[in-house]
Amino acid sequence: MKGSTKKSNKKYLIILLIVFLLALAIGYAAFTDTLNITGTANANGTFDLEFQNATVDSTVGCDAEGTKATISADKNTLNVVVKDLAYPGAGAQISVDIANVGTIPAKVLSVTPKNVTGSDNIKISGLDAITTTHPSIDANGVCHLTFTVEWDKDSTANLTEEEKAGISFGLEIEYTQDTSTMFEGTPAHKDA
Repeated sequence: MKGSTKKSNKKYLIILLIVFLLALAIGYAAFTDTLNITGTANANGTFDLEFQNATVDSTVGCDAEGTKATISADKNTLNVVVKDLAYPGAGAQISVDIANVGTIPAKVLSVTPKNVTGSDNIKISGLDAITTTHPSIDANGVCHLTFTVEWDKDSTANLTEEEKAGISFGLEIEYTQDTSTMFEGTPAHKDA
């Protein structure tokens, strides 16, 4: 009986080995059914905002001819000069377009004056309007900004002779990519 038990165990072992090899073959076949997709993804967008069409709209109590708004050669800075402020409340209103000349929508974070000559008696207002009313500019879009520069009408302090002679500063745009609008495609499959 010992001999038949050994033969029976050998049969089970051989059957088990065959089942194991079949399982490996089926598993290999199942996991090698792979779809290979090749291609190239390109991110070819341009990202650029610039100042355009700067004008001095109006002046009160200052030199209208000496008051200027000029755009730098690289169009990244608006240089503003308000000349000969005569009294508190004197100033100028200036308009400029901010254009998205890129292909990627941009979100304006701030329009900030840099290197302001003058004291706390000089008030620049209206620059935050773009971030609250029109923060996003689509590709090839334009946003119009109007702001004022004035000797604060509530000021009781006198400007220095240098400040009265001219207030100057440069405006710069801080912006980032607008990711609020996302592509929503409809995936589909069609047999040929």
